[in-house]
Amino acid sequence: MSDTWFKEQIAPDGVEEDGCHPDEAKALQDYYHQRTDASAAAKAITRPIDNSDNPGAHLYRLWNLLIDALMQLPEIQIPALIKLLDSIQNLPEPDLTGRTTAETPADGCLWRGLPRFGHMWADEHRRDDWRDILAAEKTASRDEMRTAHVRKAEIEARLVVAGVGGIPLHWGYDCMANALERRDAVLDFEIPAASRWISVAGDELYAGAVNGRESWAVERRRDWGKEAAVMTLDRWVFWEQRMEELQRQTEAVADAVATVDHTMKRIRLSHD
Repeated sequence: MSDTWFKEQIAPDGVEEDGCHPDEAKALQDYYHQRTDASAAAKAITRPIDNSDNPGAHLYRLWNLLIDALMQLPEIQIPALIKLLDSIQNLPEPDLTGRTTAETPADGCLWRGLPRFGHMWADEHRRDDWRDILAAEKTASRDEMRTAHVRKAEIEARLVVAGVGGIPLHWGYDCMANALERRDAVLDFEIPAASRWISVAGDELYAGAVNGRESWAVERRRDWGKEAAVMTLDRWVFWEQRMEELQRQTEAVADAVATVDHTMKRIRLSHD
């Protein structure tokens, strides 16, 4: 990854007010090159906001930088970026006495829970109309969209497991149910995405089935009549059966189907 990427974040597309603070870009660049650890990088990357007269007004620029980093830097960097986010949310809160606080999160915290990060991620990367957009794309664009779709699933699952950014486990159930319970599922997108969720957060998803976790994602009506107010073990077993059916029906996503099927069975058997 060229260092040009970090410079471009200061004024993406030449629009300076949309960019991050130069010191934020430099802190991320140093962390990327392993010149600093997560703790030091967290302090450096948040310093411009800590020192601002109106800290809450600038949170979105830092979150934009880190969201873009999660999606655009080499995929191998995702765990390190999530570690950085975790370090940020564990920073001590700055003293806001005498500063403008109108745009500060309601609880007065800038860092705990990464306020607004999850909402910004959802606004940017969880569009309900992605299937319609996909239908109009050419093959090359479709390949790029598939790569991004699967990467988003991996990032979301890792954020859930790490307890970072307020990303809900519901999104994992939604991903699984959409892949396995919709007759119009885009299998070459949704099965690999489900594979990432199961590989990263399978234990958390299964625990919800054991404990009867309430979730809007499993309550949503789809095509197999499995909707319910809570996640159940019966639903989990049904998903396993659907994977077995898909494995017999299609070769397009055979590897991903086999991975999900094997991992789901392993998780269930390990808890029996």
